[in-house]
Amino acid sequence: MTRTSIFLPAAALLLLAASACTSFDPARARADHTSALRADLSARLDAVPDRPLSLDDCLRIAVSNNYAARRADLDLELARLGKNVAFTAFLPQVALSSGYTSRDYANIMGATTAGDFVTGPKRDSSTSLTAALPVFMPSTWFLYAAARHGYAAANVAAAYTRQNIVLQTTAAYCDVLVQLDTIAALETQLDAAQRLADRLSGLADEGLVASWEEEQANLQLLARQTELDSARRRLSLLRATLLQTLGLPPDAALELSGDTGESRLPEGTLEDLVLLALETHPQLLLADRQVVMKEHAVRQAFCAFLPTLTLSATHVWGGEDLAFDAVGWMTGFSAAWQVFTGCANLARYRAAKVERAQSDLERENTFLSVIVSVISARNALEDARNAVALRQKAFDVLSAKADDFSSRAEEGLLPLHEALDARAERDLAQVELVRSRCLERVAAANLELALGITPVPDPEAPASPETPSQEFQEEPAPSPEPAA
Repeated sequence: MTRTSIFLPAAALLLLAASACTSFDPARARADHTSALRADLSARLDAVPDRPLSLDDCLRIAVSNNYAARRADLDLELARLGKNVAFTAFLPQVALSSGYTSRDYANIMGATTAGDFVTGPKRDSSTSLTAALPVFMPSTWFLYAAARHGYAAANVAAAYTRQNIVLQTTAAYCDVLVQLDTIAALETQLDAAQRLADRLSGLADEGLVASWEEEQANLQLLARQTELDSARRRLSLLRATLLQTLGLPPDAALELSGDTGESRLPEGTLEDLVLLALETHPQLLLADRQVVMKEHAVRQAFCAFLPTLTLSATHVWGGEDLAFDAVGWMTGFSAAWQVFTGCANLARYRAAKVERAQSDLERENTFLSVIVSVISARNALEDARNAVALRQKAFDVLSAKADDFSSRAEEGLLPLHEALDARAERDLAQVELVRSRCLERVAAANLELALGITPVPDPEAPASPETPSQEFQEEPAPSPEPAA
Protein backbone atom coordinates (compact mmCIF):
# COMPACT_ATOMS: atom_id res chain seq x y z
CA MET A 1 0.00 0.00 0.00
CA THR A 2 1.48 3.32 -1.08
CA ARG A 3 1.69 6.52 0.93
CA THR A 4 -1.02 8.07 -1.22
CA SER A 5 -3.43 5.26 -0.40
CA ILE A 6 -2.75 5.82 3.31
CA PHE A 7 -2.96 9.62 3.17
CA LEU A 8 -6.31 9.84 1.38
CA PRO A 9 -8.39 7.88 3.96
CA ALA A 10 -6.69 9.77 6.81
CA ALA A 11 -7.43 13.13 5.19
CA ALA A 12 -11.05 12.13 4.62
CA LEU A 13 -11.38 11.11 8.25
CA LEU A 14 -9.94 14.42 9.48
CA LEU A 15 -12.22 16.35 7.15
CA LEU A 16 -15.25 14.48 8.46
CA ALA A 17 -14.27 15.17 12.07
CA ALA A 18 -13.70 18.86 11.32
CA SER A 19 -17.07 19.17 9.59
CA ALA A 20 -18.78 17.62 12.63
CA CYS A 21 -17.38 20.35 14.93
CA THR A 22 -19.33 23.60 14.88
CA SER A 23 -18.44 26.84 16.53
CA PHE A 24 -20.42 27.91 19.60
CA ASP A 25 -22.07 31.31 19.48
CA PRO A 26 -23.17 32.22 23.07
CA ALA A 27 -25.55 34.98 21.99
CA ARG A 28 -27.20 32.79 19.36
CA ALA A 29 -27.48 29.86 21.75
CA ARG A 30 -29.05 32.03 24.44
CA ALA A 31 -31.54 33.52 21.95
CA ASP A 32 -32.50 30.07 20.64
CA HIS A 33 -33.03 28.71 24.14
CA THR A 34 -35.11 31.73 25.15
CA SER A 35 -37.30 31.38 22.08
CA ALA A 36 -37.78 27.65 22.57
CA LEU A 37 -38.56 28.02 26.27
CA ARG A 38 -41.08 30.79 25.68
CA ALA A 39 -42.80 28.65 23.08
CA ASP A 40 -42.92 25.75 25.53
CA LEU A 41 -44.34 27.96 28.30
CA SER A 42 -46.93 29.37 25.91
CA ALA A 43 -48.02 25.84 25.02
CA ARG A 44 -48.43 24.98 28.70
CA LEU A 45 -50.43 28.16 29.26
CA ASP A 46 -52.72 27.32 26.35
CA ALA A 47 -53.48 23.97 28.01
CA VAL A 48 -54.74 25.69 31.18
CA PRO A 49 -58.56 25.77 31.46
CA ASP A 50 -60.02 29.07 30.33
CA ARG A 51 -61.83 29.82 33.59
CA PRO A 52 -61.03 30.84 37.18
CA LEU A 53 -58.78 28.24 38.77
CA SER A 54 -59.56 26.57 42.06
CA LEU A 55 -56.90 25.09 44.32
CA ASP A 56 -57.64 21.64 42.92
CA ASP A 57 -57.07 22.95 39.38
CA CYS A 58 -53.74 24.45 40.42
CA LEU A 59 -52.69 21.18 42.04
CA ARG A 60 -53.39 19.25 38.83
CA ILE A 61 -51.32 21.71 36.85
CA ALA A 62 -48.45 21.70 39.37
CA VAL A 63 -48.02 17.92 39.58
CA SER A 64 -47.55 17.87 35.80
CA ASN A 65 -45.54 21.02 35.07
CA ASN A 66 -43.54 21.64 38.23
CA TYR A 67 -39.78 21.37 37.81
CA ALA A 68 -39.35 19.02 40.77
CA ALA A 69 -42.04 16.67 39.44
CA ARG A 70 -40.47 16.47 35.99
CA ARG A 71 -37.03 15.97 37.55
CA ALA A 72 -38.40 13.13 39.67
CA ASP A 73 -39.80 11.48 36.54
CA LEU A 74 -36.38 11.68 34.89
CA ASP A 75 -34.75 10.16 37.99
CA LEU A 76 -37.30 7.37 37.83
CA GLU A 77 -36.47 6.73 34.19
CA LEU A 78 -32.75 6.63 35.01
CA ALA A 79 -33.43 4.10 37.77
CA ARG A 80 -35.40 1.95 35.33
CA LEU A 81 -32.57 2.05 32.80
CA GLY A 82 -30.09 1.21 35.56
CA LYS A 83 -32.16 -1.85 36.46
CA ASN A 84 -32.17 -2.94 32.82
CA VAL A 85 -28.40 -2.46 32.60
CA ALA A 86 -27.91 -4.59 35.73
CA PHE A 87 -29.99 -7.36 34.16
CA THR A 88 -27.64 -7.55 31.17
CA ALA A 89 -25.00 -9.08 33.47
CA PHE A 90 -26.95 -12.36 33.24
CA LEU A 91 -26.65 -12.49 29.44
CA PRO A 92 -23.87 -14.56 27.81
CA GLN A 93 -20.86 -12.76 26.41
CA VAL A 94 -20.74 -13.45 22.68
CA ALA A 95 -17.92 -12.32 20.36
CA LEU A 96 -17.80 -12.78 16.60
CA SER A 97 -14.60 -12.20 14.61
CA SER A 98 -13.75 -12.71 10.98
CA GLY A 99 -10.51 -12.39 9.02
CA TYR A 100 -9.26 -12.57 5.45
CA THR A 101 -5.62 -12.84 4.41
CA SER A 102 -4.05 -12.57 0.96
CA ARG A 103 -0.33 -13.33 0.47
CA ASP A 104 1.79 -13.47 -2.69
CA TYR A 105 5.08 -15.28 -2.02
CA ALA A 106 6.38 -14.51 -5.52
CA ASN A 107 6.35 -10.79 -4.71
CA ILE A 108 7.75 -11.30 -1.25
CA MET A 109 10.52 -13.80 -1.94
CA GLY A 110 11.17 -13.04 -5.59
CA ALA A 111 10.86 -15.51 -8.44
CA THR A 112 11.96 -18.50 -6.40
CA THR A 113 12.08 -21.66 -8.45
CA ALA A 114 12.33 -25.15 -7.04
CA GLY A 115 12.14 -27.48 -9.94
CA ASP A 116 8.84 -26.86 -11.68
CA PHE A 117 7.18 -25.45 -8.55
CA VAL A 118 6.90 -21.69 -8.07
CA THR A 119 5.48 -20.23 -4.85
CA GLY A 120 2.57 -18.03 -5.87
CA PRO A 121 -0.32 -16.15 -4.29
CA LYS A 122 -2.25 -17.63 -1.37
CA ARG A 123 -5.60 -16.58 0.13
CA ASP A 124 -7.30 -17.88 3.28
CA SER A 125 -10.19 -16.80 5.54
CA SER A 126 -11.33 -17.62 9.07
CA THR A 127 -14.34 -16.87 11.27
CA SER A 128 -14.60 -17.38 15.01
CA LEU A 129 -17.64 -17.28 17.30
CA THR A 130 -17.00 -17.27 21.04
CA ALA A 131 -19.61 -17.50 23.81
CA ALA A 132 -18.83 -17.27 27.51
CA LEU A 133 -21.39 -17.67 30.31
CA PRO A 134 -20.63 -16.93 33.97
CA VAL A 135 -21.49 -20.02 35.97
CA PHE A 136 -20.95 -18.97 39.58
CA MET A 137 -21.41 -15.19 39.91
CA PRO A 138 -23.68 -14.47 42.91
CA SER A 139 -22.51 -10.87 42.92
CA THR A 140 -24.50 -10.43 39.70
CA TRP A 141 -27.68 -11.42 41.51
CA PHE A 142 -27.01 -9.04 44.36
CA LEU A 143 -26.24 -6.21 41.95
CA TYR A 144 -29.50 -6.76 40.11
CA ALA A 145 -31.47 -6.99 43.36
CA ALA A 146 -30.01 -3.66 44.50
CA ALA A 147 -30.95 -2.10 41.15
CA ARG A 148 -34.53 -3.37 41.50
CA HIS A 149 -34.80 -1.85 44.96
CA GLY A 150 -33.35 1.37 43.60
CA TYR A 151 -36.07 1.50 40.96
CA ALA A 152 -38.76 0.90 43.58
CA ALA A 153 -37.25 3.63 45.77
CA ALA A 154 -37.32 6.02 42.82
CA ASN A 155 -41.05 5.37 42.48
CA VAL A 156 -41.60 6.23 46.14
CA ALA A 157 -39.39 9.32 45.85
CA ALA A 158 -41.36 10.57 42.83
CA ALA A 159 -44.65 10.19 44.70
CA TYR A 160 -43.25 11.94 47.79
CA THR A 161 -41.95 14.79 45.60
CA ARG A 162 -45.45 15.36 44.29
CA GLN A 163 -46.81 15.37 47.84
CA ASN A 164 -44.40 18.19 48.66
CA ILE A 165 -45.52 20.03 45.53
CA VAL A 166 -49.12 19.81 46.75
CA LEU A 167 -48.13 21.51 50.00
CA GLN A 168 -46.12 24.22 48.22
CA THR A 169 -48.95 24.95 45.79
CA THR A 170 -51.50 25.12 48.60
CA ALA A 171 -49.40 27.62 50.52
CA ALA A 172 -48.75 29.77 47.44
CA TYR A 173 -52.44 29.75 46.47
CA CYS A 174 -53.52 30.83 49.94
CA ASP A 175 -50.88 33.57 50.06
CA VAL A 176 -52.33 35.14 46.93
CA LEU A 177 -55.89 35.00 48.30
CA VAL A 178 -54.83 36.66 51.54
CA GLN A 179 -52.95 39.37 49.67
CA LEU A 180 -55.96 40.12 47.50
CA ASP A 181 -58.10 40.63 50.62
CA THR A 182 -55.36 42.73 52.19
CA ILE A 183 -55.33 45.03 49.18
CA ALA A 184 -59.11 45.39 49.34
CA ALA A 185 -58.89 46.36 53.04
CA LEU A 186 -56.09 48.85 52.36
CA GLU A 187 -58.14 50.41 49.60
CA THR A 188 -60.96 50.93 52.10
CA GLN A 189 -58.54 52.57 54.52
CA LEU A 190 -57.18 54.76 51.73
CA ASP A 191 -60.69 55.84 50.82
CA ALA A 192 -61.43 56.70 54.44
CA ALA A 193 -58.16 58.65 54.75
CA GLN A 194 -58.92 60.52 51.51
CA ARG A 195 -62.38 61.55 52.65
CA LEU A 196 -61.05 62.67 56.02
CA ALA A 197 -58.26 64.70 54.40
CA ASP A 198 -60.74 66.38 52.07
CA ARG A 199 -63.03 67.29 54.94
CA LEU A 200 -60.23 68.69 57.09
CA SER A 201 -58.94 70.65 54.12
CA GLY A 202 -62.31 72.32 53.78
CA LEU A 203 -62.49 73.06 57.48
CA ALA A 204 -58.95 74.46 57.38
CA ASP A 205 -59.96 76.82 54.61
CA GLU A 206 -62.73 78.12 56.87
CA GLY A 207 -60.31 78.42 59.80
CA LEU A 208 -62.13 75.83 61.92
CA VAL A 209 -59.12 73.51 62.38
CA ALA A 210 -55.43 74.10 62.80
CA SER A 211 -53.06 73.68 59.88
CA TRP A 212 -51.18 70.86 61.59
CA GLU A 213 -54.41 68.84 61.75
CA GLU A 214 -54.73 69.18 57.99
CA GLU A 215 -51.10 68.10 57.52
CA GLN A 216 -51.63 65.14 59.86
CA ALA A 217 -54.56 63.99 57.74
CA ASN A 218 -52.44 64.31 54.59
CA LEU A 219 -49.67 62.31 56.27
CA GLN A 220 -52.13 59.56 57.11
CA LEU A 221 -53.33 59.59 53.50
CA LEU A 222 -49.75 59.27 52.21
CA ALA A 223 -49.07 56.39 54.63
CA ARG A 224 -52.15 54.50 53.44
CA GLN A 225 -51.18 55.05 49.80
CA THR A 226 -47.64 53.77 50.49
CA GLU A 227 -48.96 50.65 52.22
CA LEU A 228 -51.34 49.98 49.32
CA ASP A 229 -48.59 50.36 46.71
CA SER A 230 -46.33 48.00 48.66
CA ALA A 231 -49.14 45.45 48.98
CA ARG A 232 -49.75 45.55 45.23
CA ARG A 233 -46.07 44.96 44.52
CA ARG A 234 -46.08 42.06 46.94
CA LEU A 235 -49.11 40.64 45.14
CA SER A 236 -47.17 40.61 41.88
CA LEU A 237 -44.37 38.68 43.60
CA LEU A 238 -46.74 36.15 45.20
CA ARG A 239 -48.46 35.71 41.86
CA ALA A 240 -45.14 35.04 40.13
CA THR A 241 -44.23 32.53 42.85
CA LEU A 242 -47.51 30.66 42.39
CA LEU A 243 -47.12 30.59 38.61
CA GLN A 244 -43.56 29.33 38.94
CA THR A 245 -44.82 26.53 41.18
CA LEU A 246 -47.36 25.67 38.50
CA GLY A 247 -44.63 25.61 35.86
CA LEU A 248 -46.23 28.52 33.97
CA PRO A 249 -44.85 31.90 32.87
CA PRO A 250 -44.58 34.18 35.94
CA ASP A 251 -46.02 37.10 33.97
CA ALA A 252 -49.15 35.24 32.84
CA ALA A 253 -52.60 36.64 33.66
CA LEU A 254 -54.79 34.08 35.43
CA GLU A 255 -57.87 34.23 37.62
CA LEU A 256 -58.41 32.43 40.91
CA SER A 257 -61.79 31.19 42.03
CA GLY A 258 -60.81 31.21 45.70
CA ASP A 259 -62.08 27.65 46.24
CA THR A 260 -59.54 25.90 48.47
CA GLY A 261 -61.58 22.74 48.98
CA GLU A 262 -61.74 20.77 52.19
CA SER A 263 -59.08 18.60 53.75
CA ARG A 264 -60.14 15.19 55.02
CA LEU A 265 -57.88 14.27 57.87
CA PRO A 266 -58.15 10.87 59.56
CA GLU A 267 -59.85 10.87 62.91
CA GLY A 268 -58.19 9.53 66.02
CA THR A 269 -55.85 10.37 68.81
CA LEU A 270 -52.29 11.55 68.42
CA GLU A 271 -51.06 8.00 69.00
CA ASP A 272 -53.25 6.75 66.15
CA LEU A 273 -51.86 9.39 63.81
CA VAL A 274 -48.29 8.51 64.76
CA LEU A 275 -48.91 4.83 64.06
CA LEU A 276 -50.45 5.72 60.72
CA ALA A 277 -47.41 7.79 59.78
CA LEU A 278 -45.01 5.00 60.79
CA GLU A 279 -46.85 2.61 58.51
CA THR A 280 -47.21 4.73 55.39
CA HIS A 281 -44.72 7.62 55.43
CA PRO A 282 -42.65 7.66 52.21
CA GLN A 283 -39.46 8.64 54.03
CA LEU A 284 -39.60 5.45 56.09
CA LEU A 285 -40.33 3.42 52.97
CA LEU A 286 -37.25 4.94 51.34
CA ALA A 287 -35.18 4.21 54.45
CA ASP A 288 -36.28 0.56 54.36
CA ARG A 289 -35.24 0.26 50.72
CA GLN A 290 -31.91 1.89 51.50
CA VAL A 291 -31.20 -0.65 54.26
CA VAL A 292 -31.95 -3.54 51.90
CA MET A 293 -29.73 -2.05 49.21
CA LYS A 294 -26.84 -1.71 51.67
CA GLU A 295 -27.39 -5.33 52.73
CA HIS A 296 -27.01 -6.43 49.12
CA ALA A 297 -23.86 -4.30 48.91
CA VAL A 298 -22.41 -6.26 51.86
CA ARG A 299 -23.20 -9.55 50.15
CA GLN A 300 -21.70 -8.30 46.91
CA ALA A 301 -18.52 -7.32 48.73
CA PHE A 302 -18.33 -10.81 50.25
CA CYS A 303 -18.52 -12.34 46.77
CA ALA A 304 -15.12 -10.83 46.00
CA PHE A 305 -13.59 -13.64 48.13
CA LEU A 306 -15.15 -16.32 45.92
CA PRO A 307 -13.54 -17.68 42.75
CA THR A 308 -14.98 -16.76 39.38
CA LEU A 309 -15.93 -19.82 37.31
CA THR A 310 -16.53 -19.49 33.57
CA LEU A 311 -17.56 -21.88 30.80
CA SER A 312 -16.66 -20.88 27.24
CA ALA A 313 -17.11 -22.36 23.79
CA THR A 314 -15.49 -21.26 20.52
CA HIS A 315 -16.50 -22.36 17.02
CA VAL A 316 -13.88 -21.74 14.29
CA TRP A 317 -14.21 -22.31 10.59
CA GLY A 318 -12.03 -21.17 7.71
CA GLY A 319 -10.51 -22.10 4.38
CA GLU A 320 -7.74 -21.40 1.88
CA ASP A 321 -7.05 -21.86 -1.78
CA LEU A 322 -4.90 -24.99 -1.54
CA ALA A 323 -6.60 -26.76 1.39
CA PHE A 324 -9.97 -27.98 2.51
CA ASP A 325 -12.23 -25.91 4.75
CA ALA A 326 -11.36 -26.29 8.43
CA VAL A 327 -14.09 -26.41 11.08
CA GLY A 328 -13.53 -26.97 14.78
CA TRP A 329 -14.92 -26.52 18.27
CA MET A 330 -12.97 -25.47 21.34
CA THR A 331 -14.52 -25.55 24.79
CA GLY A 332 -12.99 -24.47 28.03
CA PHE A 333 -13.51 -24.13 31.75
CA SER A 334 -11.72 -21.48 33.74
CA ALA A 335 -11.53 -20.52 37.38
CA ALA A 336 -10.02 -17.26 38.61
CA TRP A 337 -9.28 -16.47 42.21
CA GLN A 338 -7.76 -13.12 43.09
CA VAL A 339 -5.18 -13.76 45.78
CA PHE A 340 -3.18 -10.58 46.13
CA THR A 341 -6.26 -8.34 46.43
CA GLY A 342 -7.46 -10.07 49.56
CA CYS A 343 -6.60 -7.15 51.85
CA ALA A 344 -8.43 -4.67 49.64
CA ASN A 345 -11.45 -6.98 49.42
CA LEU A 346 -11.48 -7.34 53.19
CA ALA A 347 -11.40 -3.56 53.59
CA ARG A 348 -14.25 -3.14 51.10
CA TYR A 349 -16.28 -5.77 52.93
CA ARG A 350 -15.80 -4.02 56.26
CA ALA A 351 -16.67 -0.66 54.66
CA ALA A 352 -19.88 -2.14 53.26
CA LYS A 353 -20.83 -3.35 56.73
CA VAL A 354 -20.20 0.12 58.14
CA GLU A 355 -22.38 1.67 55.42
CA ARG A 356 -25.12 -0.81 56.29
CA ALA A 357 -24.89 0.27 59.93
CA GLN A 358 -25.13 3.90 58.79
CA SER A 359 -28.31 3.13 56.86
CA ASP A 360 -29.78 1.50 59.97
CA LEU A 361 -28.90 4.59 61.98
CA GLU A 362 -30.41 6.92 59.37
CA ARG A 363 -33.60 4.89 59.37
CA GLU A 364 -33.80 5.16 63.14
CA ASN A 365 -33.33 8.93 62.93
CA THR A 366 -36.01 9.13 60.22
CA PHE A 367 -38.31 7.10 62.46
CA LEU A 368 -37.95 9.59 65.30
CA SER A 369 -38.18 12.60 62.96
CA VAL A 370 -41.48 11.37 61.55
CA ILE A 371 -42.93 11.13 65.06
CA VAL A 372 -41.79 14.65 65.90
CA SER A 373 -43.14 16.05 62.63
CA VAL A 374 -46.56 14.47 63.25
CA ILE A 375 -46.72 15.96 66.74
CA SER A 376 -45.61 19.37 65.47
CA ALA A 377 -48.07 19.36 62.55
CA ARG A 378 -50.95 18.24 64.78
CA ASN A 379 -50.23 21.01 67.29
CA ALA A 380 -49.94 23.59 64.50
CA LEU A 381 -53.34 22.53 63.14
CA GLU A 382 -54.95 22.87 66.57
CA ASP A 383 -53.40 26.32 66.97
CA ALA A 384 -54.70 27.32 63.53
CA ARG A 385 -58.21 26.15 64.40
CA ASN A 386 -58.16 28.14 67.64
CA ALA A 387 -56.93 31.19 65.75
CA VAL A 388 -59.83 30.87 63.29
CA ALA A 389 -62.33 30.82 66.15
CA LEU A 390 -60.69 33.88 67.73
CA ARG A 391 -60.54 35.83 64.46
CA GLN A 392 -64.15 34.97 63.75
CA LYS A 393 -65.20 36.35 67.11
CA ALA A 394 -63.14 39.51 66.58
CA PHE A 395 -64.67 40.03 63.15
CA ASP A 396 -68.20 39.65 64.54
CA VAL A 397 -67.51 42.23 67.24
CA LEU A 398 -65.89 44.77 64.94
CA SER A 399 -68.58 44.24 62.30
CA ALA A 400 -71.27 45.08 64.83
CA LYS A 401 -69.25 48.12 65.94
CA ALA A 402 -68.87 49.33 62.34
CA ASP A 403 -72.60 49.00 61.71
CA ASP A 404 -73.40 50.88 64.91
CA PHE A 405 -70.95 53.70 64.16
CA SER A 406 -72.29 54.03 60.61
CA SER A 407 -75.84 54.40 61.94
CA ARG A 408 -74.75 57.03 64.44
CA ALA A 409 -72.78 58.91 61.79
CA GLU A 410 -75.84 59.01 59.55
CA GLU A 411 -77.81 60.57 62.44
CA GLY A 412 -75.04 63.07 63.09
CA LEU A 413 -74.22 61.65 66.52
CA LEU A 414 -70.64 60.69 65.63
CA PRO A 415 -67.98 62.26 63.43
CA LEU A 416 -67.53 60.72 60.00
CA HIS A 417 -63.91 59.78 60.58
CA GLU A 418 -64.84 57.55 63.53
CA ALA A 419 -67.30 55.63 61.35
CA LEU A 420 -64.66 55.28 58.64
CA ASP A 421 -62.08 54.09 61.16
CA ALA A 422 -64.54 51.51 62.51
CA ARG A 423 -65.11 50.16 59.02
CA ALA A 424 -61.37 50.01 58.38
CA GLU A 425 -60.93 48.02 61.60
CA ARG A 426 -63.64 45.64 60.45
CA ASP A 427 -61.96 45.19 57.07
CA LEU A 428 -58.63 44.43 58.72
CA ALA A 429 -60.37 41.92 60.99
CA GLN A 430 -61.83 40.29 57.90
CA VAL A 431 -58.36 40.05 56.37
CA GLU A 432 -57.05 38.41 59.53
CA LEU A 433 -59.98 35.98 59.45
CA VAL A 434 -59.23 35.03 55.85
CA ARG A 435 -55.55 34.69 56.67
CA SER A 436 -56.28 32.44 59.65
CA ARG A 437 -58.51 30.22 57.52
CA CYS A 438 -55.82 29.94 54.89
CA LEU A 439 -53.27 29.10 57.57
CA GLU A 440 -55.63 26.41 58.80
CA ARG A 441 -55.82 24.97 55.29
CA VAL A 442 -52.04 25.00 54.96
CA ALA A 443 -51.66 23.45 58.43
CA ALA A 444 -54.02 20.65 57.40
CA ALA A 445 -51.98 20.06 54.25
CA ASN A 446 -48.81 20.02 56.34
CA LEU A 447 -50.31 17.39 58.64
CA GLU A 448 -51.25 15.28 55.63
CA LEU A 449 -47.66 15.49 54.43
CA ALA A 450 -46.35 14.60 57.89
CA LEU A 451 -48.60 11.54 57.87
CA GLY A 452 -47.54 10.65 54.33
CA ILE A 453 -51.14 10.56 53.09
CA THR A 454 -51.23 13.72 50.98
CA PRO A 455 -53.63 13.05 48.07
CA VAL A 456 -51.99 13.74 44.72
CA PRO A 457 -54.57 14.75 42.10
CA ASP A 458 -54.66 13.03 38.76
CA PRO A 459 -53.87 15.50 35.94
CA GLU A 460 -56.21 13.58 33.64
CA ALA A 461 -59.16 13.79 36.06
CA PRO A 462 -62.21 15.85 35.02
CA ALA A 463 -62.04 19.53 35.89
CA SER A 464 -63.95 21.00 38.79
CA PRO A 465 -67.00 23.18 38.09
CA GLU A 466 -66.56 26.87 37.62
CA THR A 467 -66.83 29.05 40.73
CA PRO A 468 -66.75 32.80 41.37
CA SER A 469 -63.35 34.25 40.63
CA GLN A 470 -60.81 36.51 42.20
CA GLU A 471 -58.78 38.07 39.41
CA PHE A 472 -55.01 38.32 39.33
CA GLN A 473 -54.61 42.03 38.91
CA GLU A 474 -52.23 44.68 40.03
CA GLU A 475 -54.98 47.09 41.02
CA PRO A 476 -58.18 45.44 42.31
CA ALA A 477 -61.39 47.37 41.93
CA PRO A 478 -62.02 49.68 44.91
CA SER A 479 -64.64 48.61 47.42
CA PRO A 480 -67.85 50.61 47.87
CA GLU A 481 -67.60 53.75 49.92
CA PRO A 482 -68.88 53.60 53.47
CA ALA A 483 -72.03 55.40 54.35
CA ALA A 484 -71.56 58.91 55.63
